[in-house]
Amino acid sequence: MLARDRMTGIVEKWFLIEPLLFAVWTAHELVINPRIRTIRAGRGRIEYNPLFIDALTRHELEDVLTFEALRIVLKHPYTRRQDLAEWAYAASNLTLQEYLETALPFPRAQDVFGDEAFDKQYYEFYYYKLLELVQTDGLTGVDGGGAPSGGGADGGNLATYADPSASGQQNTESWGADELQAEMIDDKIRTAHETQSWGTVAGRWRERILASLRPKLNYRAVLRQFRTSVLSVHRRLTRMKPNRRYGFLYMGSRYDFTTRLLVAVDVSGSMPIEDVAQGFSVVNRFFTYGVSSIDVIQFDTEIQGQPMTLKRARREIEVQGRGGTNFSPVIDFIDEHVGYDGLIVFTDGYAPVPRQPVNRRTRILWLFTNETSYNAMYPRLRQIGRVAFLKGTDASI
Repeated sequence: MLARDRMTGIVEKWFLIEPLLFAVWTAHELVINPRIRTIRAGRGRIEYNPLFIDALTRHELEDVLTFEALRIVLKHPYTRRQDLAEWAYAASNLTLQEYLETALPFPRAQDVFGDEAFDKQYYEFYYYKLLELVQTDGLTGVDGGGAPSGGGADGGNLATYADPSASGQQNTESWGADELQAEMIDDKIRTAHETQSWGTVAGRWRERILASLRPKLNYRAVLRQFRTSVLSVHRRLTRMKPNRRYGFLYMGSRYDFTTRLLVAVDVSGSMPIEDVAQGFSVVNRFFTYGVSSIDVIQFDTEIQGQPMTLKRARREIEVQGRGGTNFSPVIDFIDEHVGYDGLIVFTDGYAPVPRQPVNRRTRILWLFTNETSYNAMYPRLRQIGRVAFLKGTDASI
């Protein structure tokens, strides 16, 4: 039987039992590529070497196809870094093997790190941990079955497939940011969530997959989550809005938000001045939604200067600090100043996770400057508030 027919026979069964995997797989073009050793996904294509597919048993082939389909669902080929291809591939494989626990010769996290605390983590966690091992222990490869016993331009075996040093470069060379493909996958995930057609995807991984969705951040919705009622008693009449009962014959009403909002802007040395400016532009955006004033603090390893109360958009603000990054002073600040409805922490990312605030009244939004920091910090900060990241001039959850 042809390699393509063998794969098609397995994928067709997913239509009923694994609808999400079926949806993302069939949205890709299946292409023979004898130049590669095994199988890979990227740029809207699933490329494979027929000799690799032919050498697999049916059970092995099912595991390999499931492995690649979940790699697509998690968008590793479309949103993950590839500057160090071997370690990008290894991190992706660790993430997938921790979830699927297949019989394929991929290592588990404990095999690599020897620590149960590293089990069932996420891509960025494994990527940076692998880089730490390279720097401290001279790690040269992450494979599950020793050196590959075969493989080349004419095909490879499972050991080749599992060995980043043998397949990492080839299998990630088509990886890169691809908004069109990422949005297509997001649509499939939303459909699975809305129709509850997850198949055998476990609940914990459903949460992680849903967390990868990137809806636009609605500034008004952010304000609403900070307070049950965001309408003030300050009613203003306006000709720009029709009266609900009489239309434009009478003046309509506009109510301003009364949310007390605190924005903490990271001014540490790792924040380029452009990112700091973008943080203050976020502050300015809220004034267009009826917020009468916003308090702003700057922080690095401590709160820098005095809080600023802004009543209108500001073009220029003097930046202080430029040291390291520590979120704890911000948490201490809202514990000492309990009157805020919401706190937005604008940062580029990496810092120790702070304690839970004693003040539970103030809701927190962690807003990261980039997706990489968001992916790394989301699992660690989501217990202390919502987490989002900025992308261009928009923000994504």
